[in-house]
Amino acid sequence: MPIYIIFPLIAVSGAVGFLIGALAQQDISYRKLNNTMVSDAYVYQSRRKIFKSLSFLGITSPAPAAVQPTQNSVSTMSGSTFAGSETESSEIESSPDTGSMSLFEQFILWSRSQVNHVIMFMTFSIGAEQPQYKEISHVASIMKYGFPGMDEIHVYKNFVVSYDRRNRIAHWVCEHLKGECLTYRDPQTLEKPNEYIPDASIPTMFSANMRDFRNSEWVGGHMASPQNYKCDIAMFTEAYKFPNIVPISRALKNNVWLRLEHYVRELALKSGSVYVYTGPMFMPQRITFRNWAIRHHVMGMNTVAVPTHFFKVIISEHKQNDDLPFVEGYVVPNAEVDAETDLRSFLADVRDIEHFAGLKFFDGDQRKRLDFTSSDSSLDIEYVN
Repeated sequence: MPIYIIFPLIAVSGAVGFLIGALAQQDISYRKLNNTMVSDAYVYQSRRKIFKSLSFLGITSPAPAAVQPTQNSVSTMSGSTFAGSETESSEIESSPDTGSMSLFEQFILWSRSQVNHVIMFMTFSIGAEQPQYKEISHVASIMKYGFPGMDEIHVYKNFVVSYDRRNRIAHWVCEHLKGECLTYRDPQTLEKPNEYIPDASIPTMFSANMRDFRNSEWVGGHMASPQNYKCDIAMFTEAYKFPNIVPISRALKNNVWLRLEHYVRELALKSGSVYVYTGPMFMPQRITFRNWAIRHHVMGMNTVAVPTHFFKVIISEHKQNDDLPFVEGYVVPNAEVDAETDLRSFLADVRDIEHFAGLKFFDGDQRKRLDFTSSDSSLDIEYVN
């Protein structure tokens, strides 16, 4: 056989052998990781690119619904975090070492990145969801008693959210309840959304999604209850956006938390105007005699933080006189609580809530505690002078 045929055959055989060896190594790595990727969020996020190498062989990444969210007990003392989203991992993958590339390859990479920027700009400029309202002057009326904190403020029609990107939940939610909105129901609000709604103003990598709540003992709880806005379908729908949703115990949501929300609405009907601050709390637990730590669960691939407690700070303006508003605070553990427990047992000093939540609330004088008796159908509310 001529030598000019032998050398090309040797070269082709070597290339084919190298390719087969590389594919075999990738396939072995895939099989080893296939089991751990389902249960380990870090492995899933950082090693997902292996599926792109095997995509032309018909091997694809597991379907999102098949990835079972994990619940891990974490401590704020550890400081360990997981990669947050597919967007972040794709950015890492698309950033090769330019030092090992030729000038032509660097030019092609630069041109491609510029085209991507133009496409993204046009996409978000044309296709982004536009707010139904342009004026935000109503913020002054909602936040009449001040901002407890100023971290990443998001404004909605009838409530304001301070969002915590690290924990994928709100720092606090402030809403203004008026009696007139609670006496009428828009027929459109009889049907609630099937799923919670993403907020386009929050990057996907910092937001929870529906997959995080699947196969979990926690359910989605509303900081601002949609039942407070049944008079307006737009406000009702906004209450289902993810910044207003936090993981909450199902037993708590269906019992004590529901009663507390009902109490706030009854108070708004009595007083005419109520301002409510609601948010999560992460309370410390004793580890040893002198050592304390804040431990909480995280949920799903996005490691959504599960609060240990929730707070409500209620500021009620009595419509019959011009006295200073009444202020009261509640702290409820995020766990199953006896449904018959009196709501007054959850009353807490507002200054204590400020200490553990890291927030600052209204400093005005407080009237004496509000006295009420609860029943199955309604709450009888009376002011104690």
